[in-house]
Amino acid sequence: MNNNFSLAKRENNTRRDFIIVNKFQSKHYPSDPRETALHCGFLGAEMLKRCPRGECLAVVFSETAVGIGALAASALGERCFLLSTTREKLPEYFESVCFEEKHSHAPLHTLCVRREIDFGKFSHVFIIDDEFTTGHTAVSLYKAIRERCRCQFTAVAFTASEESRKNFAENNIDVIAEEFFDNQDSVEFQQNFCDDREIFGKNPDFDFSLNALLDIRSGVNCGEYFDECNRLCNELLEQLVGVLEGVRSIELVGTEEFCLPPILFGKLLTEKGITVRIHGVTRSPMLPSDEGDYPIRDRAVLTSLYNSERKVYIYNCVRCDLSILMTDAEDPDNDAVSRLCGACGGERVALVRWRGKSMRTSLESGDCRLLLKDITGKIQPMPPSEREPLIRKGVHYCELLPVEYVPSDAYLRQYEEGLRTWGGQTANAVRAVAEKILAAKGENVVIVSLARAGTPVGTLIKRYLKRFHGIDAAHYSVSIIRGRGIDSSAMRYILARHSSKNIQFVDGWTGKGAIARQLAEALAEFPEIDARVAVLADPAGLCEICGTRGDIFIPCSCLNSVVSGLFSRTVLRSDLIFKGDFHGAAYFGELEMFDRTYEFINAIEREIDVLPPFEKHDCGAADGAGLEEARRIAREFGIADLNPVKPSIGEATRVLLRRVPRVILVKSLESPRTKHLRQLAAEKNVPVREYPLNCYEAVGIIEN
Repeated sequence: MNNNFSLAKRENNTRRDFIIVNKFQSKHYPSDPRETALHCGFLGAEMLKRCPRGECLAVVFSETAVGIGALAASALGERCFLLSTTREKLPEYFESVCFEEKHSHAPLHTLCVRREIDFGKFSHVFIIDDEFTTGHTAVSLYKAIRERCRCQFTAVAFTASEESRKNFAENNIDVIAEEFFDNQDSVEFQQNFCDDREIFGKNPDFDFSLNALLDIRSGVNCGEYFDECNRLCNELLEQLVGVLEGVRSIELVGTEEFCLPPILFGKLLTEKGITVRIHGVTRSPMLPSDEGDYPIRDRAVLTSLYNSERKVYIYNCVRCDLSILMTDAEDPDNDAVSRLCGACGGERVALVRWRGKSMRTSLESGDCRLLLKDITGKIQPMPPSEREPLIRKGVHYCELLPVEYVPSDAYLRQYEEGLRTWGGQTANAVRAVAEKILAAKGENVVIVSLARAGTPVGTLIKRYLKRFHGIDAAHYSVSIIRGRGIDSSAMRYILARHSSKNIQFVDGWTGKGAIARQLAEALAEFPEIDARVAVLADPAGLCEICGTRGDIFIPCSCLNSVVSGLFSRTVLRSDLIFKGDFHGAAYFGELEMFDRTYEFINAIEREIDVLPPFEKHDCGAADGAGLEEARRIAREFGIADLNPVKPSIGEATRVLLRRVPRVILVKSLESPRTKHLRQLAAEKNVPVREYPLNCYEAVGIIEN
């Protein structure tokens, strides 16, 4: 077509046999990021003329226009809301609209239209693509959202056909383009096409992780998005200082819809005097040829990092000193990563995980999203005999990882008996709490469980709402640490996707209410969020939403990770958790043979199924009586600090599993509710005493 645009042959596409290859957009063709920014700047200036004031929406088409569209929209700054279409599966709790790009190999687009986005406030909508050949896809999107956005629409692209301009005019859509061209339905290609390159997999030479919180697929404020991207690019540059020594040429590769950060990072690298070329892995299949000036010279067929069943491609890899692969895939297949590394042209390859690695867990992804950093293998678990002296010397418990107790056969029998005997009580509490949460927060509720005890409880509540009310509630699990607060990065992640008014915190039970108080203090940073926590059992008498005020046997309190997704309690240590990271946790893969997470969840769900019909559930007022009892016990045992007193069945069990207890107090030595405690205490040679308890069935007292 000209120096900036060429045509390439699509593979096996009867709807349109060619694709326009843009040589400066940093996608299909390796491009200089400065040139990409220059052309995007022209589009951005034209958009600014169309919308000099007021709030606007910029919708960018995946996958080719995600980077360039965002870069163009950045001219509008913080008054622009940025949203990308996607071909990935959005979470079911997000409302979305679908429309087709009929000529594409992957025709279905999805646009997130979650309730938190106020589409009615926009005075202008920009629909941005790299090119418009007919304009039909942009018109389809316009028709899908015009009832939400009753304002002026403008289509924006580098190049547009006269046919598309006519199509837009018929629908009252303005158009911005650098160039216009006459349309054609098919092209005769004279080339002999090449075979695909043979790829030999290799592991990345370097592996870096960042923790991006914002996602253009769910919608972002343009100014905030660029602030985060630029900040993370500068952090990445710091991490790469040693790697970049002596490097003069770099190939930057983005993956599929992940396009903008590679362009921004590429611009940073060019400022260091490094020659940079950017392109990306794509779903678009084009045939390669090394004849004439045909733009696609070679092709490697790869496996998607987002979906191992999907075939993707990379073209014209660049021979250079270093290839840097940048991806926001959170759990890419190792073989797919290896093939992509092998396809790159650099002598060395660095992998950059924009969202870090997803936390490993035996919980299914649809049940819970763990907002935790995986630090497996980076911290050595310690037995209580080693941890306890360090804690007494002032080391915070969150800096130490306890050894996970491997349950004995005798203890497992007590757990199983307890699950059979008291599972119905737990089921009743789950149902009561779920119904109260629904009444308080409505169908848009966002469950935020406190890791780790709250995680299986949040999962049960989410599943209950789905099964009995048809509500697909979001469920995140976050870290909160006594004396250190809540994970603020995790909270910002949630608030970037959901309304603060819909958030409901969930935990398993209260002991003295320390975490409930910590939550209230920690959320001073987020005053718009309701700090009240819902629990299954509230013997402390401190929570408005609970299943019971009694100190019931909750089976998941008896086994740590093996009923909670096989991840550890959370860790916050400066040499492991850096600025912007989520709090950390480790995965106990060695305990997979003991994992009973879904055995527990399924057992409670079966108990829910046989409960009598639900009636309004009143637990009575939260009077704080349990907390007063804990204070009385502390005085009677000569303990000045309340912290060593651990009241409730759940807390007493934790003491035996993690700490060095002085004694376990029980209301009755014959009570079946505390039978597992007596078994565990016998295994650990800890004395058990009968004691006149009122609110609690058991209390653990730590050596002080």
